Amino acid sequence: MILSTSSGDFLIPAEVARLLPNIPALPDLAGPNARLQIEDFRHWLDASPEHSINYERLRRWHLVQNELAAQAKEANRPFTVTDDGLE
Repeated sequence: MILSTSSGDFLIPAEVARLLPNIPALPDLAGPNARLQIEDFRHWLDASPEHSINYERLRRWHLVQNELAAQAKEANRPFTVTDDGLE
């Protein structure tokens, strides 16, 4: 799996990938069936409180990883994807 950030794309280590919540693909807002995809995703979110929690966990993790990648890039040091932000 690959994590795309504003600082580049990074391989997600298997031990981190196993910890990530499983959510459906986000809607492609530029796609021809965007409205249907958005509706389907909203139905999935509403189907269980756990779905919303998992989505927020993944969203927060991505934000933290994006920031850590940016800091590493600014300091000119390598970045490795971690589970920081999943708590």
